Amino acid sequence: MPWIYHRIPAEEDLYALFHVCKARLIHRYIASTIDQTNPIKWRKDRQHGVKSALKEGLIIERKSKDLDLFWDILTNNLQATYHAKPVHTLEEMTLLTHHFPDNIPLYMARQGDKYLAGVLLYVTSNVVHTQYISATTEGKELHAVDAICHQIIKEDYKDVHFFDFGTSNEDSGDYLNAGLIQQKEGFGARAVCYDQYEWDITEDILTPYSLPTIRKQDD
Repeated sequence: MPWIYHRIPAEEDLYALFHVCKARLIHRYIASTIDQTNPIKWRKDRQHGVKSALKEGLIIERKSKDLDLFWDILTNNLQATYHAKPVHTLEEMTLLTHHFPDNIPLYMARQGDKYLAGVLLYVTSNVVHTQYISATTEGKELHAVDAICHQIIKEDYKDVHFFDFGTSNEDSGDYLNAGLIQQKEGFGARAVCYDQYEWDITEDILTPYSLPTIRKQDD
């Protein structure tokens, strides 16, 4: 995982993967992250989106219990846009939110009784990560996601060090969704890489590890 998930520097695993395991870097994904201690000003179109959504009377619900409602929005949008499905099933996510209610909040935007968009978060002490973001066609027109992100980033989690939008890749990182990453950068996010390594353990089972030489520094 990227370094932003550590509370203190801790990349011994990367050193061991390269020097001990002889692992190979096979995929590199690009994520978009905001450093809340040094934020970048939002792009004008994102600022306009928030103002427009509020002008239309959109209401943001914090810690919504309507996961099934959001899942309908999410699955319909993914199918229509990418011919894809969520990584989790509704049943799996319901179980996760049941066991970790404070760490997986759902934000929903509605206009009257009509739900337009939602953002499902994974929250730790150091990072707020958007696991799923989705909106209906009308929600996109009314900039519902902009309004939700403003509530999350600028208000409710403004004191958490990092806000991570996740990756903007497809096909194991080979394809970059330029429109998606551009949208995230509009909120002031910048690039962090997620790396995937391959480790052939067949030989390692038979051969003892060769640890790197450690030299003592002279006093």
